[in-house]
Amino acid sequence: MIEAILTFFTSEQKAQSIVSDPMIELIFMVLFVTFIVATFVHFSLYLKLRRIRNYISETNSLEIAPVNTFQGEFEYKNKEESVKVETFVQKKFSSWRVFNIPVVSLIKMIQMTVSIFILVGVLGTFIGLAMSLGSITTAGDQLVENVALVLAGIDVAFYTSIAGMGLSLLMTVITRIANTEYLLTDIMLKTESYLEENEQDAMARLITVSETINSSINELRETNQESLQSIVQSFHGFQEYTVGLQQSAKDLAAFNEGLSENLKDFTVLIHSVKEVTDGFDKGVTKLNKNFDQLFSYFYKMDQRNERMTSAFTETYKKIDELSTSQIESMNQFQESVVDLKDYFSVITTKQESIHHAFERMIGQSDQLARMMKENNQQFERILGSDVSSKLTGINQYLGEMKNDFHKLGHAIGRLPDELETINRTQGDYKQLLTNRFDELKQYNQDFYNHLSSHSANNQANEKWMSDASRQFEQQGAKNQQLLSDINRTVIQMSDSFTSREHNLESNVTILKESLSRYVTAVEGTLGEKLEKVSRFFAEYVNDSNEAIKKEFKQISEMEIENQTRSARQLQQTIQELGYEIQQLHRQLQLVQEASNQASRIRVGTND
Repeated sequence: MIEAILTFFTSEQKAQSIVSDPMIELIFMVLFVTFIVATFVHFSLYLKLRRIRNYISETNSLEIAPVNTFQGEFEYKNKEESVKVETFVQKKFSSWRVFNIPVVSLIKMIQMTVSIFILVGVLGTFIGLAMSLGSITTAGDQLVENVALVLAGIDVAFYTSIAGMGLSLLMTVITRIANTEYLLTDIMLKTESYLEENEQDAMARLITVSETINSSINELRETNQESLQSIVQSFHGFQEYTVGLQQSAKDLAAFNEGLSENLKDFTVLIHSVKEVTDGFDKGVTKLNKNFDQLFSYFYKMDQRNERMTSAFTETYKKIDELSTSQIESMNQFQESVVDLKDYFSVITTKQESIHHAFERMIGQSDQLARMMKENNQQFERILGSDVSSKLTGINQYLGEMKNDFHKLGHAIGRLPDELETINRTQGDYKQLLTNRFDELKQYNQDFYNHLSSHSANNQANEKWMSDASRQFEQQGAKNQQLLSDINRTVIQMSDSFTSREHNLESNVTILKESLSRYVTAVEGTLGEKLEKVSRFFAEYVNDSNEAIKKEFKQISEMEIENQTRSARQLQQTIQELGYEIQQLHRQLQLVQEASNQASRIRVGTND
C-alpha cells in the first residue's frame, strides 16, 4: 500500500528503493495512517459541530443533543441555587465527549498532529542517515563502492521529512478551513446567550425586590392620604357642631374677626403642609428616578458583562468569588427587607389602634351632636321663629366655610389651640348673654353645663389628637429613616458595584497584560527554539557536509595512493615480466644453439 501511494509522487523504481528498508516503510505507514485517522476524526467533529451551530442559529432553541441536556441541568440547578452561566457552560462543554474523548482534548490532539508529522518525518530522515552511514565499511577496495551507494541512496532518507512536512501543511490547511475550535466557541457563546436570556439572575431578583419596595412606598403614601381623609371625615360631625354654635353667635363680630385671622393662619398652615407634601412627593419622585437610574445602570452593566464575556474565560475563579460576595450582599439585603416588613407590621398595628381611637371619638362626637340638637331646639323655643330666617344667611356663609374646613384636614395639628380660643370666646359670649338676656339665665346655666361637658370632651379629643399627631410624626420620622436607610443601602450597593467593576477592570487589564506577556514569552521562546533547531540543523548539515567532504577527500587521497601504488606495482611487474621474457629468450636461444649443434653432430656421423 505504501509503495502504491508513493508511485503517485515518484517513479516505481524510486518507490521500491524507499520501501526496501522496513524501518522507513514503518515510518511512512505511521505518517499515512495518522493522517487518514486525524482527517476522518476532524471532519466528523466539524460536521457535527456545524450541524449543532446551524440548528441553534435557525431555530433559536437548544432542542438538540447535547445542549438540550445542558439546558435541563441548568434549569434544575438554577431552581436550587444561583448558577453562573459562563462557568456552567464551560464545565459542561469541557466534559462533553466525542469518540469517548473530551471534545476540547480531541481538538488539541488533532492540532498536535501538525507538529507530530514534522517530528516523525525528521526522525525517519535521521534514522535513514544513521543506517546509511552505518553501512559504510572501510575495507580497502569496497570503500569507494560503499560511499557511492550511500550517496546514491541518501535522498531516500529525506523523503520521510518531505512527506511529514507535506502532511503537516495539508493538516494545517484542513484545520484552518474547517475550524472546529471556532465552531465550538460559537456554540458555547450562543448557548450562554440563550441561557442568560431565559434566566432570572441575581440582578433581576434585586430589581424585583427594589420594585416591590417602591410599590410598598407608594402604597404607604396612599394609606397615609386615606388616613388623613378619614380624619377629615371624622371631624365633619364636629364641624356641624361648630356650625350650630356659630349660628347662635350672630352678634359676635370679634369672634368673626378672630375666626378670620385664624382662617388666614389656617391657610398659611395649609400652604406649609402642602409644601411639605409636595416636598415628600418630590422626594418620592427623586427616589423613583434613582431607582430608574439604578435599573438602567443594572441594564447597562448586564450589557457590559455580555460584551466582556469573551475576556472572562480565564478569570472564572475570581468571578465565582465575586458571585459569593454578591450572594452575601443579597442575603443582607433580604434581612433588611425582613426588618422592613416587621416595621410595616408594627405600623399597621399602630394604625389599627388609631382607627379604634377615632371610632371612639366619632361616637362621642355623635353624642355631642345629639346634645347640641336638643340645645338648639330649646334655643328656638326661647328666641322664636325669626332666628331660623336670620340664621339661613349664616348657614350659607358657614356652608362656604364648610368647604374651607375640608381643606383643613392636613392642619389638624393646630386645632387644639384654636379650640381653646373658641372656649374663651364662648365664655365671653356667656357674659354677653347674661348681661343682655336676664330671662335666659336658666338656659345659660344649662348651656354652661353643656359647654363644660363639651370642654371635657374637647380635652379628651385634644389628647387623642395629640396622640394621633405624635404617632403620625413618629411614623413620618420612621418613614424618613426608612428612606434614608434605603438611600444608604442603594448608595452602598452602587459603591460596591462600582468597586467591583473597578476590580473587574483591573483584573481584566492584569489578565490582558499577563496574556500579552505570555504571548510575547511564548513567541520569544518558540522563536528561540525554532532558531535553535534551525541553527542546530544547519550546524548538523554543515558538520555532515564537512565530514562527507573530509571522507571524500580521504577517499580521493586513498584512491590516488592506490592508483600510484598499483601503477608502480604494474610497472614493476612489467619490468619483471620483460626481464623474465629476456631470460626466456636467452634460454630459447641456448636451446636452439644446442639443438643446432646436435643436428650437426648427427649429420657428421652419417657422413
